[in-house]
Amino acid sequence: MRGMRTFGLLAGAAALVLSLAAPSPARCQPVPWDKLPGVDASVLTDTVKERATALMGALSSYAVCSRTVLACAGEPGASPLVLRMAGFIVRQAAKGKSDDDVRKAFQERAVSAKPFKTAALDMTGVPCVGAATPAVTVVAFSDFDCPFCKLVSPALKRLALKHADKVAFCFKTFPVKGHGEQAVETAKAGIAARDLGTFWEFHDAMYESFDKHSASQVESLASRLGMDLSRFRSIRDSGAAKDAVAASKREGLKLGVKSTPAIYVNGKLYQSEKTEQELEDRILEELEMLGR
Repeated sequence: MRGMRTFGLLAGAAALVLSLAAPSPARCQPVPWDKLPGVDASVLTDTVKERATALMGALSSYAVCSRTVLACAGEPGASPLVLRMAGFIVRQAAKGKSDDDVRKAFQERAVSAKPFKTAALDMTGVPCVGAATPAVTVVAFSDFDCPFCKLVSPALKRLALKHADKVAFCFKTFPVKGHGEQAVETAKAGIAARDLGTFWEFHDAMYESFDKHSASQVESLASRLGMDLSRFRSIRDSGAAKDAVAASKREGLKLGVKSTPAIYVNGKLYQSEKTEQELEDRILEELEMLGR
């Protein structure tokens, strides 16, 4: 009996050693590097790949598959949604972000894609560019005097035109006092440009001449774009323009908007990096979630 007990203990110990020595299933899971959107695997170092793989093995998919991103992405015929999640993690790791920062960014991405609640936005009179009947509508509360909007708003317009069969970008004015006393005036000028049918030309010119937004400079710009200055001034200075700007600002405040640009993708507040690459990736993800 003692010999049998000893044998059993030795066998159990050997099994434990083998289990500790064996690589975990996550470590063995293959990563389809060449299928990850927005990722050039040829430029990734082994260290980045190892970190990204570990992070994929620690983070759970928020759509389609309920296991880790690594397990879901490694399946034959993996969902494009999961591959997109994996690509996002790899890009974050490749930027040198800490593991905690990558996890935080991924959670923000998850909330952006599947929020607890979506916003019902008033689109009355809101200027849009891109698809006439979009599957994805991107709305940004923006300010013509916001330095970050200068980068993001034109990028969103480019993306809407790039995917003009399915995506539209819409501009809602949200003047921020911290951007200067003229912010309300330039917002009203945008309403005038909208009513005169030249909003997007005005949008582009305002961001291209970002440091030239005095009243006379805006009027000069409007004239250069072919607007009738008498009509432009009349609309800009009207009570209707003032009310339109105030209504858009109130709507944003009610939603909790505090700074610009505040971006909504099909009513879902975007809470990730506002680079053109990541904005496009999120838009494409939304299309995939819709089966488009």
